Amino acid sequence: MSKFNTKFILVTGVSVLLGAILNVLVARQGIHKLSRESTNEIEQGLDQAYREYLTNHLRDTAQHTNSSLAHAYTDLEILADIVQSMVDHDEDLTPLYEQAKTLPFLQDKLVFHEKGGWYENQNDEPTAVAAWGYLGDKEKRVLLPEAQRDIDRTILLDVVMPSFKNRGADKLQIYFVGPPKHPYVRLAPWADMAAEFDRTSPGHNDKNFYEFFFTGLTQGWEAWIKDPGGLEKHKSQVTFWPPYDDASGQGGKIMTIFHPVWTKDRKALAGALGLDLTLTQIVKYIQDVKLKETGFAFLTQSDGNVLAVSEEGAKRLGLQAKAERQGLEYLKRVLKDSNEPQIASIELPKDTKVQYRDNVQIAGEPHILVLQRLAPFNMGGGGDKIVEDTWTIGFVIPKSEIYASLTKAQAAIDTSRTSIQTSQAFVSFGSILVLMAGVFLVSRKMTGALVALSEGATRMRQGDYGVRVAVTSEDEIGQLTGAFNEMAAEIQAHTNNLEELVKARTGELEDANKEIMSLNAQLAQENLRLGAELNVARQLQLMVLPPAQELQEIKDLDIAGYMSPADEVGGDYYDVLRGNGVIKIGIGDVTGHGLESGVLMLMVQTAVRTLLASNETDPTRFLGIVNKVIYQNIQRISSDKNLTLSLMDYSDGKLRLTGQHEEVIVVRASGELERVDTTGLGLPVGMDEDITDFLSNTEIDLASGDVVVLFTDGVTEAERTDTAQYGVERLCEIVSQNHKKTSQEIKDAIIEDLMNHIGTNKVYDDITVLVIKRL
Repeated sequence: MSKFNTKFILVTGVSVLLGAILNVLVARQGIHKLSRESTNEIEQGLDQAYREYLTNHLRDTAQHTNSSLAHAYTDLEILADIVQSMVDHDEDLTPLYEQAKTLPFLQDKLVFHEKGGWYENQNDEPTAVAAWGYLGDKEKRVLLPEAQRDIDRTILLDVVMPSFKNRGADKLQIYFVGPPKHPYVRLAPWADMAAEFDRTSPGHNDKNFYEFFFTGLTQGWEAWIKDPGGLEKHKSQVTFWPPYDDASGQGGKIMTIFHPVWTKDRKALAGALGLDLTLTQIVKYIQDVKLKETGFAFLTQSDGNVLAVSEEGAKRLGLQAKAERQGLEYLKRVLKDSNEPQIASIELPKDTKVQYRDNVQIAGEPHILVLQRLAPFNMGGGGDKIVEDTWTIGFVIPKSEIYASLTKAQAAIDTSRTSIQTSQAFVSFGSILVLMAGVFLVSRKMTGALVALSEGATRMRQGDYGVRVAVTSEDEIGQLTGAFNEMAAEIQAHTNNLEELVKARTGELEDANKEIMSLNAQLAQENLRLGAELNVARQLQLMVLPPAQELQEIKDLDIAGYMSPADEVGGDYYDVLRGNGVIKIGIGDVTGHGLESGVLMLMVQTAVRTLLASNETDPTRFLGIVNKVIYQNIQRISSDKNLTLSLMDYSDGKLRLTGQHEEVIVVRASGELERVDTTGLGLPVGMDEDITDFLSNTEIDLASGDVVVLFTDGVTEAERTDTAQYGVERLCEIVSQNHKKTSQEIKDAIIEDLMNHIGTNKVYDDITVLVIKRL
């Protein structure tokens, strides 16, 4: 076996072995990466899907709860409007009240109860009426006249209140409480209210009704009147009272909702409407929310007191229940008292946006917590102030339940990965054995031809270009041998003809170089010619501008002008001419810039000067003829250019303006700023042969010290590096700041501020400014 053969087998074997090992490692890494990426994709998909599901479910739950509460206090607001209207029209309704209390159906047959010391009507009446002992004469056992009068004023509610109780929101009862001085109660449906209070609330007959059951409520309402904005400041007067357990045991957890009724002058309370809203449906709705296996919902007040939660949810949140009693019994389960630290430190939402917290630790296990605040409402029960309060709905669900499918998928992937890696190792080992056997057999056949090629290459390196190698096969080695023979023949032929080829190629390169030098010389001459022509055009354009000496000879006016083309030749035009007893002032802007725009500008200057010399005095005809001449010249040279052009005639303190261009800025000697719009004074020149019908003029009176500034859009549309334009407003500001100076100083101030704005940015358009000041 030759050295080459041995090396070939050794190198091939090592390469195959390393390749197999690397293949196993790469495959293993690929499977790990695939596992990791698929896990991440599944996790992200699950997270997004459950985030959307929980968010939408929470919003639906919040909307259901909001609707339940809104339905109740809408009922209350409607009834409050009715009662308020009765109070406002008390005098008109007095005859009706007097007649109504004689009707058997509406009579309030109040009876004094010796044991309880209170007054109450019979159970066969539409509503229950209860009046406490302090509203009557204890010796005569009759109500005080003023208390009886107040009760009679609500007798018509016997017709209204039962219907409101039976319709609308799920109300336990609805009632009207008299003014703070006489707080009797009219209740629907009829109930033995006073006797029930004797049983559940001892001492209620010895203290004002409001102060015993709803301490601070009336004081909170009365504070509204004292507010600077008065009652109008409060969009809704519906006031909630903290939830409490129904003392009768029939309503479960209830909430009283009040609406104040005011005297006609809105300076005092005439009473209050209230309804006891059973929260059973809302509480049950919250308790019935199921999220995966053990997830749950809860409803809490802004102080963290949890109103509704399932028993299992309360245990999971670590809530501590305690009762408080002040007239009514309240059940408190506050989040901050939780024995779970992260639940005790929860911050409830400050707005109605859904909050998603995905790593809240409860009992050492991460949970997802989703919160949404409900619509705000007025809340009493916090002393003598009524404050804005909000409820919040929360969803709690263990993260392990959401990602349960992900855990199963990861286990399946790990099992598959181990199986694939084992199979791949066996396949790779077997492949190496088969490959090495094949390499050994093939190498023996290959090496003979390769040795012959090696010897032939050695002879060619020594200068024997006539060497040839015999082709012994038709495979790739045979093709390589044939290619070697062809290459040797080509080298032999090129070696023999190399000198002749070098001479021929050298001659071709010399000829091409001469042609390039000739073309470069011609191009340089053409650039010099074009530069000279543009320079002549630029000089001509600047030469026709009015010189400073000519401007200084104009009496009554102080004039200064400035024009700077964006290219070698610009398309802006301005001129100041004298003739026919007037000063003719023109300013225009040809579309685009460059040589063609500059030539059109010279045409305009020539046409204006010619017409002025021909004693044409009518401004409209003057501009119409200029337009006709320019239009015909544009058609002759087949150009698509046109220009905005305004011509002004000044005489005896009056400036007559004709034609469409940019605004004219006028700053009076007093500093007052005027902007004259020229849009309606004409059309662009050169677009149509006859524009006379579209031309009109306006007159500007100039007093001593008044300043007129004309400009082209190259000023207002000049951009700085962040593309912000200079703008008309900034130009007006600079003129106003400098209007007391000479026209030259005003012009210099404008140009200096404009250049500061442009900075290092490129100037894209011609810049022209003309300042005119009456002396």
